[in-house]
Amino acid sequence: MVTHADMPDMPDMIDSHLHLDADQYADVAGLIKRARDAGVTAVVAPGITPASRRRVLELARAYPDFVHAAIGFHPERFELTGDDLAATLSMATTHREEICAIGEVGLPWYGAPAHREDVIDRGRKILQRFAHLAAELDLALILHCPHQRAGEALKIVTAAQVRRAVFHWHKSDKATTRAILKAGYFISLTPEVTYRERDQDLARMVPLQQMMVETDGPWPYGGAFEGQPTEPNFIADVISAIARIRGNSIEAIVQALAANAKTLFGITA
Repeated sequence: MVTHADMPDMPDMIDSHLHLDADQYADVAGLIKRARDAGVTAVVAPGITPASRRRVLELARAYPDFVHAAIGFHPERFELTGDDLAATLSMATTHREEICAIGEVGLPWYGAPAHREDVIDRGRKILQRFAHLAAELDLALILHCPHQRAGEALKIVTAAQVRRAVFHWHKSDKATTRAILKAGYFISLTPEVTYRERDQDLARMVPLQQMMVETDGPWPYGGAFEGQPTEPNFIADVISAIARIRGNSIEAIVQALAANAKTLFGITA
C-alpha cells in the first residue's frame, strides 16, 4: 500500500464519501490522526438515517476543520417512513449553513424490493424532492444510483436544475456515463480502481476536472485492502492507481481532485 512518504508533500487529499457515524469508527479521533498522517485533510460524511444525520452534525461540530456533514435519506433503507422523509427535508433546510451537501440520496437497486415498481416509483418521487431542495438551497447532491438507475437519476437531477452533483461509486454503461459528464456532473471512484478493470476503464474515461475519489467506508474491499478496515488513508492508494492508469503525475491528480472536492462541496480549508 502507498504510504504518506510516497505521496507529494501537499495536503488536500479528500475522502468525498465516508460513513463516519458507523459503529466501526468508534475512535474518531484516532481515525482522523491516521488520516492526517496519510495526507488526508478532509472527509465528507453523509447522514442517511435519523440517528446518522444527528451524528454527522455532531462530528462536524466537533471536528470542523476535518469533517464536512451532508444530510440525506438512503434509498436502500426501506424502513424509512414518510415522517422520516419530512424530517430529513426540514433538517437539511434548518442546518443549511452546517452542511456541504444533500446526500446520500438516489434510487434503489440492491435486493428484491428495489425492483418492485411501487418501490422504484416512490424512490423517484423522493429523489425529485431532494433534487429540488438541493437546487433551492444551492447545495451539492450526492447520488446513490447504481447501474441502470444512474440514467433515471440523471433525468430527475437535470429536470430539477441541480447545479452540482456527484454520482457516488458510479457503476453504469458508457453512454450513461457520457451523458452525466456532458451535464457537467462529477463521478466518483473508490478503492476498487486499484484492482477492478471496470473502475480502471472509468478512470481513463472521466476527465480529471469531473472526477472525485472516496472510500465509502466502512465498506470492505479486496485486493491489497483485503481484511483491512476501510479508512480514509486508502485514498492515497486510489490516487496512485489513477495516476498510473492515466499516465499523470500524482501531483496533478492530487491537485485536480482537491480542487474538484472544494468546488463541489464548498470546502475552503
